[in-house]
Amino acid sequence: MTKLKSRFFTHDAVNEPYWWEDAKPTATLEADLPSHSEVVIIGGGFTGLNAALTLARAGRQVTVLDAEAPGWGASSRNGGMLGPGWATFDTAMAYGADKARAIVTESFQALQHVTDVVGREKIDCDLAVVGYFRGAVTPRAYDAMGAQLERIRKVMPCDAYLVPRAEQHGEIGTDFYHGGLAIPGYAGLHPARYVAGLAQAVKRAGVKIVAGVRVTALEWQSTGFRVSDGKRQIEAKQVLLATNGYTGPLYPFLQRRIIPIRSAIIATEPLPSAVMSQLMPKRRMLAGSQRVVTYFRPSPDGTRILFGGRVLKVTGEDVVETNAAHLRKQMLQVFPELADAGISHYWHGQTGFTFD
Repeated sequence: MTKLKSRFFTHDAVNEPYWWEDAKPTATLEADLPSHSEVVIIGGGFTGLNAALTLARAGRQVTVLDAEAPGWGASSRNGGMLGPGWATFDTAMAYGADKARAIVTESFQALQHVTDVVGREKIDCDLAVVGYFRGAVTPRAYDAMGAQLERIRKVMPCDAYLVPRAEQHGEIGTDFYHGGLAIPGYAGLHPARYVAGLAQAVKRAGVKIVAGVRVTALEWQSTGFRVSDGKRQIEAKQVLLATNGYTGPLYPFLQRRIIPIRSAIIATEPLPSAVMSQLMPKRRMLAGSQRVVTYFRPSPDGTRILFGGRVLKVTGEDVVETNAAHLRKQMLQVFPELADAGISHYWHGQTGFTFD
């Protein structure tokens, strides 16, 4: 954790996720790996831990390996926003209406899966269905949202609806947007608490999690796979790569299909409740319609605003200050009322995009 110094940072601002105040990823490093496992999962984030839990419940012997601590990457750094994937509809329609329906339906099933796991495993992660509003940065963008809704409704039911500019203050306290799209089914959660709860559930199911193992070799043998970090190794019948935005050269086939994209988030200092009610009256998940998207939300306790987007710089001594200042500038475009609000946290991480 690094203390930050700049005119817009608070005196105690840190270069660390706001989420880590409640649930910083930690794990005891183990010197030895088991010699064998029926399944080895490389990557201990949302994907790897959910897969491990599913496999263990089905009676499989599973070992999870992570280069850091479980959840250290994107799973504890993201905005904690999840909901139906209407944005994928137009791309999916290139493959026909059945494919589009199937992909959007799967996004609803993903949200239901998270809800089911949180309930079954009793994970305290502030999961709440609060809805979503995506602001149109231009009148043309607003019209495009309406046109997409028409295309969707010709193929499948959709409960999303347009909010004209004259009514948008009921969704978000800004004049920056020209109306927008509201989606009732969106949810928010505390991602670091969720992934920590997943790790605990996985351990209860009998899965061995080994942290501090950066896998450097994956070899196929006649009896299965040999997985090694250069010093230690484990043999497995099956291997699942769950590295997403942190995928490296271990498996070139996967690396050629996933590009790491760096995203960053800032958190404001605690704000007066009247300000929060003015700017985020429904405490919804929020975003803008820019191609390089910005996304923002209230903290689960409703006291801060978390604002995220793409970074400007990835290296250099001033990378934190430059990226934080860039995000703050974008935040003030939406909420100029926050000009005097200090920034208490800055952090970034990598998410995975497909090359297309």
